[in-house]
Amino acid sequence: MTTPLHSTVKLTDPGDVLAAVPHLLGFHPVDSLVMITVHARSGSMRLGMSVRADLPAPQDRDRLVEHLVRGPISRQGAEAVILAVVGGGAGSPAGSDHGELSPAADPRGQQPGAPVLPHNALVGMLRETLRAAELPVVQAVWTAEIGQGNGWHCYDEHRCGVIADPATSSLAAAMAAAGSVTFASREELADLVASEPADSLARRAARLDAAYEDVEQERVSAECASGDLECVLAAVRRTAEGAALTEEDLVRVLIAVSDHRVRDLALSTALTEWAGAAEQLWLTLVRKAPAPEMAEAAALLAFSAYLRGDGALAGVALEKIESSRPEHRLGMLLRQALEAGIPPSEIAVIAKDAAEDARTLLDEEGAW
Repeated sequence: MTTPLHSTVKLTDPGDVLAAVPHLLGFHPVDSLVMITVHARSGSMRLGMSVRADLPAPQDRDRLVEHLVRGPISRQGAEAVILAVVGGGAGSPAGSDHGELSPAADPRGQQPGAPVLPHNALVGMLRETLRAAELPVVQAVWTAEIGQGNGWHCYDEHRCGVIADPATSSLAAAMAAAGSVTFASREELADLVASEPADSLARRAARLDAAYEDVEQERVSAECASGDLECVLAAVRRTAEGAALTEEDLVRVLIAVSDHRVRDLALSTALTEWAGAAEQLWLTLVRKAPAPEMAEAAALLAFSAYLRGDGALAGVALEKIESSRPEHRLGMLLRQALEAGIPPSEIAVIAKDAAEDARTLLDEEGAW
């Protein structure tokens, strides 16, 4: 998915589109297939959702193509699709299902002759499947790596060129102004949610165990849930003010969101003016929380990121859940939504419904 912008950025050729890909995804892809939907709006063609997948082995092509075209791409109401293959040449861990770049091909298009590009068979299969779905491919390009001065080549034309510097593009400036960060790699993005050292987590786990013993008798009451929600909202407000949270504050919030009624009410912060502060709080908790409490914080982070269109951050947050609590229900639902390409606007309905259900339950129990 992509973060909505409050300005218009014009991309005039495949090199511009490739330079935009890291900012659309949130990180620089390696050995990847990228699909971007194209939509007709206000008399012009505009980019929509961006989908990235690892380049498949030949035996996995059919399954990947079917999943992408029948799943996330089919839900977008697009008029066309742009395909980009990044990497996957000879010597790449991703391999190549069809040949390698011809020595006669020049990245700047100064010599005649069409190159035989990596993963040509994959692109051909995608074209056919998209055509059957009445989605034409307006551009299919390959580059070894997205970076300033690297060459790009078209799969179906004797066209090629050079990529401008992605870091200085107009889209990079617009995304930065919108508060988005583009990471050097997906691994660097994953480091954003990396847990603190094991000894720190163990100490916090001990504090959580002791705190649970203190509140165990009260957890079933609606009054306790109401107080827990206020604790969470107070932490969000303090985060927005730039005030540091104490260790006791963090432990108290982790206990609070372990109650699914409180967590479901906390989801709705993503729909308010406190959304940015709440997401920062969830990110802090993901780094500092031991299992199993980390999963609830990661679900809140994944939901918040998903809702504002940051599918990459939502994805790494969900991986944190899947590594510790693969049966986590909200995590499973968000993963299914992400892989199906359900728009953030539809996900917002989940937050409203979940919060309303939790509030209704607490109303019945006399907390409101």
